[in-house]
Amino acid sequence: MLTEIHKTSRMGAALEFLSRYHTDGEDFLNRIVAGDETWVAHVNAKTKQQSMAWGHTGFPTRPRKARQTLSARKLMVAVFWDAQGILLIEFMTRGTTINSEVYCRTLKKLKRAI
Repeated sequence: MLTEIHKTSRMGAALEFLSRYHTDGEDFLNRIVAGDETWVAHVNAKTKQQSMAWGHTGFPTRPRKARQTLSARKLMVAVFWDAQGILLIEFMTRGTTINSEVYCRTLKKLKRAI
């Protein structure tokens, strides 16, 4: 829950953005970079070639392919974008804690991507 100080700070930022948009127009909007982090589950899908199996000639039915399910493994991913599209997708190493050091490294990569 936001405190009154946080609400006032957000209101001040929003007013500053409106003021900058009034002054600089679309150029200001085109310089904004946004980002978000999320967990993503992944599937280790086999290729068609990998899923082929040898069968006996007297057994003409094809083997059934097991239904693919989401892996229990998840990765943290950070995505940054601007008005033109995605600038950086950063997959975090499994077990990494997102702290100031890790976040600063990601922001340095983002700076090189811009």
